[in-house]
Order: sequence, then structure tokens, then C-alpha cells
Amino acid sequence: MTWTISWDDSTNKDYLKGTLWEIFDNTARKALVEYPNVMKDLKRKDYYDRDSRMAGPTGVQSLTDGEDIPLTDPTKGDEKEWTQTRHGLGFKITDGMKRFNRYDLMAKATRKLSTSMREYKDTIVARLWNNATATTYATGYDGLALASNSHTALEAGYTYDNYLDAALGVSSLQSAIIYFDKLIDDNGDKMPKKPRKLVVNPNLQFDAAELLGSDKEPYTGDNQINAIQKFGLSYYVYHRLSSTTSWFLIGDTGDDDYGAFVATTQDPDLQIQDAPPPSRSTLVTSQQWFTYGLKDSRLIFVGDT
Repeated sequence: MTWTISWDDSTNKDYLKGTLWEIFDNTARKALVEYPNVMKDLKRKDYYDRDSRMAGPTGVQSLTDGEDIPLTDPTKGDEKEWTQTRHGLGFKITDGMKRFNRYDLMAKATRKLSTSMREYKDTIVARLWNNATATTYATGYDGLALASNSHTALEAGYTYDNYLDAALGVSSLQSAIIYFDKLIDDNGDKMPKKPRKLVVNPNLQFDAAELLGSDKEPYTGDNQINAIQKFGLSYYVYHRLSSTTSWFLIGDTGDDDYGAFVATTQDPDLQIQDAPPPSRSTLVTSQQWFTYGLKDSRLIFVGDT
């Protein structure tokens, strides 16, 4: 599409005369970018990356004096590949539109293009959270969706369940906290972790504030203390969550074991150049390269979707 002076189809050609009091454009705002609050944010340089899953040696035995120490191999797991994808948008503005408009519309459109690119990325990677029980957009090393009642460890026979499917409340949040304290690693050994952040849809923000901020247990008439407070949780309102019931309890996104990630080789750029002659139009384009995915679900407890 080309942005020409005929875009202003008003009777008086107001954009070309400078007679407007103001231009109301509520899309000209700061970009809403929230994924770094819930996902590991990685910078990469390669077109694709390959990861491998393994579990170190385990199975220590009791021995008699002089007996040979048994030897064992680490357990090798599957590999996953992550491929960068290219995304872009732009516009072309004619010489006439640049020359005669009185509101610096090209600069306004360029700023909005930048915002659109950043918010597009934020929306795309939110698919992981908005489809937590589906394998459509991402699966972990075990081949299962982010939320599952039957996640598998690398060593056979060990499983974990990070999906509650229950409304946010005192008992459900307590269950989520206990989940982190009973985590197992890929050998089936205990690996307790600390939950850090309660992630909620905007509709649940008052519930989150009451659960984490009340001295007494919410929704009761007695003086029982709110034990949830001692765990030092914060809450985060994630505006990209589409379901009004969605809530998650997540660990530290900086932890090596945190599995949800965004990998970026190029942040959105802006390129302004002359269109091929002899039109004297100007092209404004932007592109970015990124991918996202899931390695392991352990440090993400899905309360409800």
C-alpha cells in the first residue's frame, strides 16, 4: 500500500491545510511489552540453536571394603531445535503526502510502526500462556504442553503435575506453593525451589492483592493468620492473558532451570529509504528476528487457564 495525498478524503483536506485543532490518535503511545516479566529473555546470534537434555549420574550404592566402585553413565535425553523467524511491516509515503501534510505525519507513522512491531512480538509469545494446555505453539523436552498432569522426568518412572485447573483462592495458591517445595529433577531426586511471582489476568488483580497482602486469611471471619504472606510472593498483572480465570505461579525467570524463553537475534529496527525512482516516494520498513519456546515446565505452575 502507498500513502498518498488522497488518503485525506475530508471535504476541506484538513491534513493538508493545517486547520485541525489536534489529531486524536490513541495508538501513538508507549509500547506494551510484558514478556520479559514472565519469560527468560535471551539474545542470540545464530539462525537456529540446538539444545540437548541430560541427567547426571545417580544411583549411589553401599559397598564393602575393597569392593569395586560401580560405574554409571549419565542419561541422554532428546534434542530440540529453535529456529529464528523473520517478521516485518512498513509503509510507503508519496512525495506529495510528505510535502503537503502539515502535521509531520511521516514521523508519527514511523513511531507507531515501531510500537506495532514491539507489541506484535509481545502478543505472539503470549500464545504460550494463552494455550497452556495445548501443544499447538510449544512443547517441552517431554513433548507435552506447558500445563500437564503427567509431565515426565528423564529417568523412567518419575512424573510431576504442574496443572491444578482450579480458581485462584487460598487453598489453590497454597497447593501451588507446596508444588514448588516438592519438585523433583530429571533423576527423580528432590529439588525444592522458591516461587517468586503470582501472574494473573487483570480480572484477578484484586484477588491477588488480597491473597498476598492481607494479614488475616482472606474470605474468612476468624482471626487465622494469612500464612501465604511469609513466602514473600509478588504478583504481576499480565495484560496479554486472554482468559479471565488465568493465573500462574512462577519461579525466578533468571534461574537456569526456568524453561519458558524468548530468543532474539534482531530487535525491531527502522529503515527509511527512497523508493525506486522515479516516484520520489519514501519507504519506511521495520523487521525483527525472534523465536520463543519451552524447554521444561517445572518452574511454572498453571493454576487455571
